[in-house]
Amino acid sequence: MHFSSIVPVALSLFASASASPFAVPPTAMRIPMRNAAADPTNPALTWHASNFTLGCSPGGCAYNFSIQGLSSQNTPGFNTTCNGTSTQQDYAPCKDRGVLAKIEPTPKSENWTVHVEHMWRKPGNAEFYALGEQNVTSTTKAFKIPVKDVYGVA
Repeated sequence: MHFSSIVPVALSLFASASASPFAVPPTAMRIPMRNAAADPTNPALTWHASNFTLGCSPGGCAYNFSIQGLSSQNTPGFNTTCNGTSTQQDYAPCKDRGVLAKIEPTPKSENWTVHVEHMWRKPGNAEFYALGEQNVTSTTKAFKIPVKDVYGVA
């Protein structure tokens, strides 16, 4: 068996043993696709969030919002709803399981940072990730989330 045939097998074993379908194996190679912020003309690199609600109690805050991402030649589109709490440490899956979200309070302000991750697969066990974030207030209802990082794992 050649070394080149061992690597994909090892990576797929690490990926299948993961507790999360979106976890990247520690041995995987992160391959930057490009600087997403460098192409503001690509509409697929700006996601549109709407119907954002945030309600807080002494135990934490709960959020809910709809989000849409347009498709491009290299990226599938999505249209889903996300919800979760401020007490979760990691991303929570949205209704479309290829989209994950979380919120974090912005220190010393009334703002929140909404983080979104979009994951998709292509033939040959290649996985791609796009990450974006936006600062909002609890009264913001609609906003755009610019994609700040796009990378692939093979």
